[in-house]
Amino acid sequence: MKIFLIIPSFNEGSRLHQTINKAKKYIAEKNIIVVDDGSRAPESLPKNSKATLIRHQLNLGKGMAMKTGAKYAFSQKADAIVYIDADLQHNPKYLPKFKKLLKTNDLVFASRRPSLNAPMVRLLGNKLASIYINILFGIYVSDLLSGYRALNKKAFKLLNWTSPRYGVETEMVARLGKYKNKLKWAEFPIETIYVNKYKGVTIIDAIKILTNSIWWKLS
Repeated sequence: MKIFLIIPSFNEGSRLHQTINKAKKYIAEKNIIVVDDGSRAPESLPKNSKATLIRHQLNLGKGMAMKTGAKYAFSQKADAIVYIDADLQHNPKYLPKFKKLLKTNDLVFASRRPSLNAPMVRLLGNKLASIYINILFGIYVSDLLSGYRALNKKAFKLLNWTSPRYGVETEMVARLGKYKNKLKWAEFPIETIYVNKYKGVTIIDAIKILTNSIWWKLS
């Protein structure tokens, strides 16, 4: 399979460089795509890097950065794509596991194991969100908000998310629930790494996601 790695990035700087340097041990560097989502100081690639850098002039949100990267990858004949965050919260050592599972699945989720290093409110919120989406859409992914995930071209076309920002991970699972008879998926556990415990989905983001879930159910 021809697999591309997509790294949405916003103001990550040196962390992005470290992510690329670690990832290229497991995937061809020419198949790594960085989408700079309007960073204040434009992101750069490591010296002599063979990765591709795509830049949004304005910050459009993670969901749109993920779409930009996917469209480019599939235009380059990718069979599947893996998303990884640029802030070192996802260990690239799991990329071979993604490759293996993508041979028999349309989507693959890397779910973080519960950890005492994570804020309790985040652990409980994530678990409750997983239960809520399961009730609404009949699909249970234990770590709903993990951005470390993969999908093939078929799944990308069917899911067709519209969330521009952090709601994208939840919307992907919700839409998977609607197409669970057409798509195969797998989930595997990974270690929990928090570089910044308070970065990511806020209470306001969570309220928006829960509100939007009703629209996803009806659309």
